[in-house]
Amino acid sequence: MSLSDFSLAGKRALVVGGRRNMGKGFALGLAEAGADVAVTDLNIEDGRLQAVADEIEAMGRKSMALKTDISSKAEVDTLVANVVETLGGIDILMNVAVMYHHLSLPDLDEEGWDKLTNVNLKGYWLTHQAVAPIMMAQRSGSIINLSSRGGLKAHADKAMGNYAIAKAGIAMMTRQYCRYLGPYNVRVNAIAPSLVEWEQHPIEDFLSQNPDRANEPPAPPPEMSEREKFEAWSTGPENLPLGRVARFEEMANAAVFLASDAASYITGAILCVDGGYMA
Repeated sequence: MSLSDFSLAGKRALVVGGRRNMGKGFALGLAEAGADVAVTDLNIEDGRLQAVADEIEAMGRKSMALKTDISSKAEVDTLVANVVETLGGIDILMNVAVMYHHLSLPDLDEEGWDKLTNVNLKGYWLTHQAVAPIMMAQRSGSIINLSSRGGLKAHADKAMGNYAIAKAGIAMMTRQYCRYLGPYNVRVNAIAPSLVEWEQHPIEDFLSQNPDRANEPPAPPPEMSEREKFEAWSTGPENLPLGRVARFEEMANAAVFLASDAASYITGAILCVDGGYMA
């Protein structure tokens, strides 16, 4: 084994959904490992996506921030063409975009279903379709999708059932594409988190202020809805063997590994980075 196998120096990455939270963490992690990283999101007006690109460039890497509706084939094709022109190619595709719809399956209407699947399923398919020919031609590449514990096990919160179905679809998309692209030396894997911190209330702040409560999660921010509080905490850390939610850098470490040559014989895997939830 060589530690150089974990380096992403010279690689070109596209992170879809890189504006904040896990997406931002993945983008910064890939850049820290040596990759040039383009980031895209539907929302660029608040400046947060550009701030991620600026932070990547401050590391000495190339970056760009682009607005994209990944449910549109035309926009995805334009995105990929722009990234290839600016970075010179794409070696890593990281799909992180996500949409929630807090209605149970019987209550979800057709419009809600379409919005949910356009981002969580169709969008991932379109990015695969656009990037795969590039990676096949260069006979190398790594695609990493964000699935979820909810994509591997029926969700305890019935209002998250629709989300769980979409994430299960991403897990199967990952496995199917690994078979299609494997002969071209293109690997396709997924990461399945359980609970992860969020920017509005970093775990580090909580622990620095309460060092004697290191095994307890911080209280949810007051602006969260009751549904979000329930999903984030009430059925959370007490069911995790590690007893806490994940930090962004812990999720990014998994992505760097899967994107690197250290994972050269890993494809079709759903890597549970879940604190032991699925144990």
